[in-house]
Amino acid sequence: MLESLHPNYIALISAFFTASAQTLLGKSISQLSPAVASLVANVVITIIAAAFYLAGGRVEAWPPYAIALFAVSGAIANFAARYLMYLAIHLIGLSRTQVLFQFSPLWSSMVAITFLGERPTIEVVIGTAFIVGGATLIMAERGGEDPKKRFVYYLLPILAALVMAAAPSMRKHAYSMIPSATFGLTVACFVASFLQAALLPVTERKTGIKAELRPVLIAVAGGVMNAFAAMTFWVSLRLGDVVEVVPIRRISVLLVVLFSWLFMGKLDTITWRVVAGAVITLAGGLAIIWGG
Repeated sequence: MLESLHPNYIALISAFFTASAQTLLGKSISQLSPAVASLVANVVITIIAAAFYLAGGRVEAWPPYAIALFAVSGAIANFAARYLMYLAIHLIGLSRTQVLFQFSPLWSSMVAITFLGERPTIEVVIGTAFIVGGATLIMAERGGEDPKKRFVYYLLPILAALVMAAAPSMRKHAYSMIPSATFGLTVACFVASFLQAALLPVTERKTGIKAELRPVLIAVAGGVMNAFAAMTFWVSLRLGDVVEVVPIRRISVLLVVLFSWLFMGKLDTITWRVVAGAVITLAGGLAIIWGG
């Protein structure tokens, strides 16, 4: 049923789940360490993706090269990039992290154009620019972090976005050999969970592992939303073009602000920048859908 939709609309559904996951996981990171929150999210996604794979149609062929691509994408995106993102949120706050990460659609599109031969239309180019610009306008309004934080911390989300950029194209190539989003997601997040668990003694050596029940449950809920976000995103990647579905998914930044106001009690002041950013970002998403 999901695959009967246009890939760009599936990416929009993924944006909704992504925003829900970010809201919940952002809350849990304030009480758990970034590594523990990342581990919980990856384990939950692995379990859910594996369950969907076993319940649905299974793949008939298992090319080692495709499995290796899924595994490497999990190592760089679900493990490395996710941990860097959560660490950045912990160190400099969600707002600055989101601002710096908004450039990821451009880098993902550049990778797709360079290695997959995809050619974006003028609507896709304009839409991508609008989404990045509009999302940055919105998130730049959210202040409150300590301005004296070391500059190196601000490089973390940029590094996360750069690391993440290669993963969509890598998965897209793997889908040509194993056309199963749930299988690929299971492999990727299993590898990420293994790596994160293996490094816990290193990342938690100073503070110890923090696993209080309430923040863990919040992280689990965020992991469930992240699983659905990942599965819908991977389906959109398999069916659509990276240069279209990746920018559309970034519309989730609008929903993060909305969910924060509705459910987290963090009301943002409505300024002309917020209104302009919302309009520009939505216009960018519509331009990409139209161009697709």
